[in-house]
Amino acid sequence: MTAGTLLQIILRRWYVAVACLAAVIWACIVLGQTGRTYWVQAQIVFVEPGGGSVSNVNDGVAPSLINFAGIVQRKVSGEGEPVELPSSNATLYGSGIRRGYSITLPNTGNQWATSFSKPMLAIQVTGDSPEDVNQTLADVVGQVKQAAFDLQADAGARPNSFIGVDASPAAPDVVDVGSTPLGRGKGLAVMAGIGIILSGCAAYGVEKIAVGWLRRRSGDRRSQA
Repeated sequence: MTAGTLLQIILRRWYVAVACLAAVIWACIVLGQTGRTYWVQAQIVFVEPGGGSVSNVNDGVAPSLINFAGIVQRKVSGEGEPVELPSSNATLYGSGIRRGYSITLPNTGNQWATSFSKPMLAIQVTGDSPEDVNQTLADVVGQVKQAAFDLQADAGARPNSFIGVDASPAAPDVVDVGSTPLGRGKGLAVMAGIGIILSGCAAYGVEKIAVGWLRRRSGDRRSQA
């Protein structure tokens, strides 16, 4: 079949082609309106009382700090609705979460044995705007600091012996993990090409069915005559 023949078929079955193109245009509109996703992460490091640096943690004190970090994580998680990630290395956007937050005690072990080697909590946030993720991150960090304070105050610890809580980095970068204008343009171009191909195939299919039906009807008439 030549291109000219196919064009004639499409013109005869224009309503089929129009219906297919309308469906593709609708899909392109939906694709073009897809919102962007932003992601940010930060770490909450627990420092021994009087410790001046988050990078120098006494090995003898580290297990206690890690245990305390785990208690804080469970308290904050129980009071909110964080996303539970499949592993410490997973990301929110990689797990399909476009709006939410997670707070985890990083596990540096493997599938056979867990290992919590650092007294810190990892926080991730996804949302539809930089302002949104920054605000959520600030809220979660505030909850962690408040929970750490309350737990130690309720235990009767003196303020000068409190475990320190530091956020790192102080001003985390917000990452745009959504599609780029170039990527959306390529997607629309592909959709348009698919729409043209589908329109031609659909028109040809309807034409073939119609011709076959007319031939059978004509044959039945001749047999009756």
